[in-house]
Amino acid sequence: MMNIFGFSGLIRPLYSSVFIGVNLDGKVCSLKILRIKGEEILESFAKEYKTINSEMPMDAIKIIRTYQKKYPFTYLSTMSKSYNQGVFKKVGKEDFLKYGVNAKESNILNFENWKIYIKNSAIEENVEKFSKIKGLDYLFSPFIVIYHKIKDQMESKTTLYILQERSSISLLIADLEGIYFGGYFIVEGETDDVSENAQVSGITDDIFTDSFLDSRDDDLDDDIDELEDLGDSDLFIDELNERLLSDNQEDQAKQKIDDIVKVSVVFNMVQNSLREFYSNELYESKFIEKIIVLDAYGMSDGALHYLGENLMIEMHKVPISIVDELCMLSKIEFEKGKL
Repeated sequence: MMNIFGFSGLIRPLYSSVFIGVNLDGKVCSLKILRIKGEEILESFAKEYKTINSEMPMDAIKIIRTYQKKYPFTYLSTMSKSYNQGVFKKVGKEDFLKYGVNAKESNILNFENWKIYIKNSAIEENVEKFSKIKGLDYLFSPFIVIYHKIKDQMESKTTLYILQERSSISLLIADLEGIYFGGYFIVEGETDDVSENAQVSGITDDIFTDSFLDSRDDDLDDDIDELEDLGDSDLFIDELNERLLSDNQEDQAKQKIDDIVKVSVVFNMVQNSLREFYSNELYESKFIEKIIVLDAYGMSDGALHYLGENLMIEMHKVPISIVDELCMLSKIEFEKGKL
């Protein structure tokens, strides 16, 4: 809504403010809607939708448009997904290029002893995904999302924080004295390659082949055809339940295999990042005493154990809802804008 002679500021108290957080992560679009008036929360709910090619699903677009039409003060936010972003030490402009940062081509935010940056082209790419719903109001760096989640629990121990999503990881090394390192890595394409190699080598053969699943579908169809002959047979019901349970167990097994493949890729990315952190003189290489995984999708305990055992560092897992964080950050920025 246009602010003509402060008109929007005068009518704003009469309307609800709606904060919508959207996170596109692999094949899932997560949505959080928070509607408030004054300090009262009038509405708060979350939804998930399946995506195709990481595009905004139409059902999500429809619900966002509905709120935008009904409530003029609706604010849309997401988290930036791009290699072209990062964290570096607070230095003079003449030192930016040492960190691979071109100030003319990037948006840079200052904090106490660190900076975050994202290339302008990456901002445009993120914004383009939301062109069908009037664009974005807030685009947050994953490093800001991590920092907002951990800032009140930071310790003197230097800790590596891993924001673990389905399709990416974001790393932040920090302690009470400051922020020392940050990196964003796309996992999804890497895990697809590993999964294909695993199938070729026979790891998943005979478990999830199309012919096996098709034969199970055919068997199930045959059983259903025989239902009329069996009447209300308890035996048929028991057999059908067993088949459905078996199918569910197969899905769970496949998810576990995907998790194992993913964590092996994540391990390599984290290991390489730690080598860079310890060996590159650009970074104040403090000894990392702990790793905290901010789990955004439901990482298995086995995957966590694998990381801890192979990295040989104390490991903890903390659940995080990215869309919750986005709504809270949007509200903070909104309040700043009212001053």
